[in-house]
Amino acid sequence: MTESRGERVLSLDDEPALDVYARRTGADATVLDADELRRIGLHYPLGLTRPGGEDIRAALGADLDERSLMCGDVPQGTLISIMEGDAESVLAGTVDACDAALGMLEGHAPRGIIAFDCVARRTILGDEGLAREVELIAERAPGVPVGGFYTYGEIARTRGSRGVHNASLVVLAFA
Repeated sequence: MTESRGERVLSLDDEPALDVYARRTGADATVLDADELRRIGLHYPLGLTRPGGEDIRAALGADLDERSLMCGDVPQGTLISIMEGDAESVLAGTVDACDAALGMLEGHAPRGIIAFDCVARRTILGDEGLAREVELIAERAPGVPVGGFYTYGEIARTRGSRGVHNASLVVLAFA
């Protein structure tokens, strides 16, 4: 059972959320600082089971006194799993997002692509991975102009009117 209040996850399975999270990610909860938590939070995001699929929240802060995690809206009682990701899984998502966008053109040749890329992805990928991400997007539609910017990826949702996702990429292809 998840106990939460706004952007704070207070407990997981009736234990302090920070302690459960640290134990399951292999971190030492007694020495976590803000930088270490941000690094871990991007590689081990929280997966929220929702009616339409999984939402993702990176644990980007903690209250060491309260032993809680800060990570964006997590509704009370939400089923949460601790996920794991790395640069390769982020790049695999790049290919999936491009293929989905191009598939929506129903065979029409793309005339341009715009990528709405979450800044959390940049942190996970680093400079080398970021260059590979750009290459992957360009390879999906050779010769087609590509542009994009960092934002919260959910600014260009493909379904529903609201939601927060961390480490998301939304690709818009147009013909």
